[in-house]
Amino acid sequence: MLIAIEGIDGSGKTTVAKFLFSELSERGYDVVLLKEPTDSKWGRKLKESYTSRLSPEEELELFLKDREYDVRNNILPSLREGRIVIMDRYYFSTIAYQGALGFDINELREMNEKIAPKPDILIVLDLPPEEAVKRIKSRGKPNEFENTNYLKRVREIFLSMREAIIIDSRIDEKELKERVLEVVLRHLKSRAENSRSENFE
Repeated sequence: MLIAIEGIDGSGKTTVAKFLFSELSERGYDVVLLKEPTDSKWGRKLKESYTSRLSPEEELELFLKDREYDVRNNILPSLREGRIVIMDRYYFSTIAYQGALGFDINELREMNEKIAPKPDILIVLDLPPEEAVKRIKSRGKPNEFENTNYLKRVREIFLSMREAIIIDSRIDEKELKERVLEVVLRHLKSRAENSRSENFE
């Protein structure tokens, strides 16, 4: 199973992804937690670009190359081994963030889905941009793209994703974690029941 945890900066993705990894591991599932950008040479360039911006075209190219690397070396091998893969950011971030810069979101989706498997579950942690910027500032100085106008456009694209399960991340952190876990456990139970039914037939 492939699970993508998404949302604008400051929405709690990393906290929730780590919690989910821990909870599923404790329940005996074989789980791997991955984060994008990766530590590949393309991912490192992207991380460096947070302080010295690349052009949107250069940035998109790096995201695609880094994702190809992640799919080939991490995601597909883990899925083939029967593991649950949790993504702390995935290609939906590229659709939302690059889409907010003016790229066509349908073309961005097509580019990414040519190289990356679709997740079984897409969870978007929703947060108003004003609240997100407050959280980001509390961690340090925001970069030039962590501003409310830009994040509003990013958020709108995330909310328009038809396959997304939207969860309001303004709620208490404990409740947020429990809601995400409930969604995933329900999905796992449903898959197990379907598998048993197919085997019985």
